[in-house]
Amino acid sequence: MVTPLEFFIVSKVGWYLVAPSHLLVWMAVATVWLAARRHAAALLPALAGALSLLILLILPVGDWALRPIENQYSRPATEPQAIDGILVLGEGLNGEALRSRGVPGVGPDGGTLLAAAALARRHPEARVLFSGGPSDIGGIGVADAVVARHVFTDLGLDDSRVSYEGRSRTTLENLMLAKDMAQPQPGQRWVLVASAYHMPRAMLSAARAGWSVTPWPSTYLTAAEGRQHHLSLAANLAHLDLAAHEALGLLAYRLTHATPGPA
Repeated sequence: MVTPLEFFIVSKVGWYLVAPSHLLVWMAVATVWLAARRHAAALLPALAGALSLLILLILPVGDWALRPIENQYSRPATEPQAIDGILVLGEGLNGEALRSRGVPGVGPDGGTLLAAAALARRHPEARVLFSGGPSDIGGIGVADAVVARHVFTDLGLDDSRVSYEGRSRTTLENLMLAKDMAQPQPGQRWVLVASAYHMPRAMLSAARAGWSVTPWPSTYLTAAEGRQHHLSLAANLAHLDLAAHEALGLLAYRLTHATPGPA
């Protein structure tokens, strides 16, 4: 049985090693090392890296990889007339910006907070619960929940409506600890707000937590169909990294049985 702390550390270190953008760096390092030893095999990682960069420059590989993940869940065709609760997941907000500058840093996932605040305004009857702790291995960083509180307050969301869970380090812990706080009752409708690319892993975690939620994806990074017209190596790599991160995360969740809850 894998403990939450073990799962968290392995996932962080493992991702550092196998992220597609990092693999290009490892190829470059291998090329330099082998060339310094006058090894003929230095040509192999060099060619592999050059070919990978060429493909990423010409073809929207990142979008091709990310689009199927974002398309797995969509919002309900008709918005529910009444909602009991809105669960919002932390996805790596920039706590260091808040600590050093006094300004909350939302990064590329700020759309999730905007979507949750808009949904909360339309449904004043709904409770709001944000779940997200520190994302660093040491656990000493600013929790996503702290950043989210500042953002929701700036957006005019009444603080008395929102509960914050700031200990969770993984998506599974997000759902398990949030469920402990929410104590959802049979028949209640809870809406899960998360980035579209993160929604498959979030819904898998919700199922493992035994919590029936309605997906409310936000922060789409790809079109539902079609080809990317303005190619960018940086955007391609970023989307490819996200797709690989979520795909590997889903695989890890299915292959392991991490015990939920705090370490």
